[in-house]
Amino acid sequence: MKTFVVLALVIALALGLFACGKQEPEETKRVTLYLPDHDAIDAGGYGFTKKALDLHMPKLVSLQAMDLVANLVHEGALPEGCAALTFYVSISTLDMNAAFADALSRTGTLGETLLLGCLVNTILDFFALDSITIMAEGEVLQTGHEIYDYPLTFYENQN
Repeated sequence: MKTFVVLALVIALALGLFACGKQEPEETKRVTLYLPDHDAIDAGGYGFTKKALDLHMPKLVSLQAMDLVANLVHEGALPEGCAALTFYVSISTLDMNAAFADALSRTGTLGETLLLGCLVNTILDFFALDSITIMAEGEVLQTGHEIYDYPLTFYENQN
């Protein structure tokens, strides 16, 4: 009986250490989030402001993209519920959830441009990419204004 108790404690301790050791390592990185520029919108155009942050980012690239999207939601650049599902840096493709596609479909042309611009510019800047394809739930991203079956490039301010 005594051996059983000792063995059970050793197993519990080993499992506890194993679980603690599986945490994703993080590193602090300088991140630039692109947010809607309300002054440009008020002036009849559209644009983006930059907000630089030092964030603890996971080392896995796909998790970094998820964190960037979560921070865009936190800053109000993307609506609540929007999230990245997967990111493949090798093929420059970001798969977003249905909430993102729904949000795009509910906005006008300006809103669609702002949502996509904030997302695209933030991802392109952080990963130093020239273009990115945005998908929704593994499908081509479609709205009432556009079928995004092509790579998107950096959104410049339009005044």
